[in-house]
Amino acid sequence: MRTGSRGPGFRGSRVSKTRTLAPLNARTLAGVGWKLGLVFLLGGCVITRYHSGAPLHGDPAVLVKGESTKSDVLQLFGPPTQISHQTDGDAFVYRYDRWNYSSLTLAEPIFTGQRIFTYTRGFDDRDTLVVLFDFYGVVRGVAVEHRTEKMPVL
Repeated sequence: MRTGSRGPGFRGSRVSKTRTLAPLNARTLAGVGWKLGLVFLLGGCVITRYHSGAPLHGDPAVLVKGESTKSDVLQLFGPPTQISHQTDGDAFVYRYDRWNYSSLTLAEPIFTGQRIFTYTRGFDDRDTLVVLFDFYGVVRGVAVEHRTEKMPVL
């Protein structure tokens, strides 16, 4: 005798298993809320390094006052950053500037866009070489200052 209902023994029936998620409690919501709040609170972090000019590759100690010429200086250091024409000769200026800068900003970017906290740290230094020439293009003075080697790492 057959009834209208099909039971588990019916050929082709499938039994599906469903998984239920645990209900969200206050502790779980607080943990998720804290993490999302931290993500939205962080505004950004910036690290910048800027260089201007070229590092001084040659050794200024090899320049001899009264003997070295403009062509010797150009072969040793390349083209200068600046050429200054003075009343008693020319001056070649070689300058290499370096800036290291980092910044961390905490802000609320969604609703107000207001900055809460900013921390900034930056260093800038410069290497400079000045070579003075007489009217004949012979070196009459050399001044050098190296400061970028002592720059701290960010």
